[in-house]
Amino acid sequence: MDLFSKRDSGGEGQVETPVPDLVVLDTGAVSLLFRGDVRGSRLAERIKGKRAVISFQTLEEVRFGAYKAGWGERRRNDLNRHLQQFDVIWPNPELIEVTARLRVRQEKAGKRLATADSWIAATALLLKCPLIAEDTDFDQVEGLTTISI
Repeated sequence: MDLFSKRDSGGEGQVETPVPDLVVLDTGAVSLLFRGDVRGSRLAERIKGKRAVISFQTLEEVRFGAYKAGWGERRRNDLNRHLQQFDVIWPNPELIEVTARLRVRQEKAGKRLATADSWIAATALLLKCPLIAEDTDFDQVEGLTTISI
């Protein structure tokens, strides 16, 4: 894995970086896949046959969004079925250590990263795999490879 953050936009007219066998999906990626629109279908095709995992933090953020939007029981059940396809990486001593060190490193470098995003980034760092994300919040994390959607 490259030691410095790199981002592949994967946009129109650009060559898409191949997706490794193991990836962590950010909240935006999970949401896109659930919506199943054109971008979600494109992402689903890119990760087909890959092991995509999510952080416990992504799980919380997706459920928070559903409750905040006032989704009914049927739609929340659909979401829960969707989420079952992903292994969830739960906090453990190693992940806590990686997250704490990442937060200190980011703070010392003057690069703000929300605590929630720190958990997600640390999950990818711990697993030594890329993070597939919809936004650029993670680009400033040294050692983290991000793949844009």
